Amino acid sequence: MPVISDAAVVVPAAVEEIQAVMAEGVEVIKRLFSRIALYSIAALIGYTIYAKANVPPETDAEYCKRKGMVKIHNRFYKYDVYQHNEMKPFVDMLTKGCNGNPYCEVDRAYQYVLKIPYKESSTNRNPSDVINQNGGDCDEKSFLLATLLLQKQYPCLLITTKDHGFIGIHIANEKEITAPASYVSVEGKKYYLAETTTPVGYIGQDNGVKEQEIEGVFDMMAKKEIPIEQVDFFIVPLSHMGREKKGADSRRDVSLK
Repeated sequence: MPVISDAAVVVPAAVEEIQAVMAEGVEVIKRLFSRIALYSIAALIGYTIYAKANVPPETDAEYCKRKGMVKIHNRFYKYDVYQHNEMKPFVDMLTKGCNGNPYCEVDRAYQYVLKIPYKESSTNRNPSDVINQNGGDCDEKSFLLATLLLQKQYPCLLITTKDHGFIGIHIANEKEITAPASYVSVEGKKYYLAETTTPVGYIGQDNGVKEQEIEGVFDMMAKKEIPIEQVDFFIVPLSHMGREKKGADSRRDVSLK
């Protein structure tokens, strides 16, 4: 019968003790790394809060550049009024037959926008969306009209109130304008009103907005707001327009021939 020495009994016991110590060491290391991770996260959060507290607030100009917007008075508008490549052929087709007559080209663009139904939306539609979806609100239809006008380099303004926006258009040959007409003047340059939310209208027609309701005027070509004190208003109420709508239509029909 083999004899089991005391050494043979001690070895397994020593191994078990070593394994227990190692297991405890692993748990200690796990807890240590967990605490390091927690401290790191806490430090990162603390630094983020500190950094934000010490970073200067974003300026309006920086916000507009980042978001692709413009600020008019105290409101921000999504700005997508540019010389889109896809718009140029469309405008050329729209103004075909005008033979370079400024009033004819402007009125063609204006009458096209009037035919697009007024539709409110929870999203910002760009000019292409307004055409493709056949609908837009006052701002969106005004931006579409401005986009069409800029393809032909016609200066225009976006005029805003607390809850409305419309366009003012400068036309060189003022003899074509239905008189008397409503307009705003900037440094002696006249911009005739163009309300985009009515199904029927003409350039220079009063839209019922009172001078004291106007809050902001934005130059769509220069892409800058014009101080309201630099703008003169010549608003002719509808009751004093002095011309039947039929007569205005006749003037416009002649200009399109």
